[in-house]
Amino acid sequence: MWLSVRRLIAGLLLVPATSLAGDILASSVSHGGDRYSLSVTALIDAPIDIVYQSITDFDNLAAINPAIEESQLLATPSAETQRVRSVIKVCILVFCKRVEQVQDVTMKTGYLIEAVVLPAHSDFRSGLARWQLTTHGTSTELLFTNTFEPDFWVPPVIGPWLIKRKLISEVAETAMYIEVLNEPG
Repeated sequence: MWLSVRRLIAGLLLVPATSLAGDILASSVSHGGDRYSLSVTALIDAPIDIVYQSITDFDNLAAINPAIEESQLLATPSAETQRVRSVIKVCILVFCKRVEQVQDVTMKTGYLIEAVVLPAHSDFRSGLARWQLTTHGTSTELLFTNTFEPDFWVPPVIGPWLIKRKLISEVAETAMYIEVLNEPG
């Protein structure tokens, strides 16, 4: 799940989104200074409970996105909030780096998930991600928004373009993995 910041930024590698499953309905990226704002809406061919379970299985996030090398539940600060650590392989063209992120993730009513980056334990100065799931027939519509400020270098001229391309491909790839998990045995 934390297709969020981790994976989105995680692999700023050029991958055509059209080669992956999952229907991307809309996407946008903007930036000002070092802060990025992303939004993507996707349709995942799986029931909402399967999608929700997949993106909140914090110890097994690599199962739905191979850019995530490690993920683990660290603590449960409250009944609704869980502290999650992930390590993502970040690639900018041919240069790769491991990026660590720790977030307090809150599961709210109505299939809404919010994650706040803890900068002292992350390679990000700030971050807020939201996943809103809604039923769309037998499928699930995912609205993912994320505002973040990386604490590592992103190429200034092509960074936003690369992030948008990677965002779309990462969401589509994650949708594909969730869809495959949902296929009858």
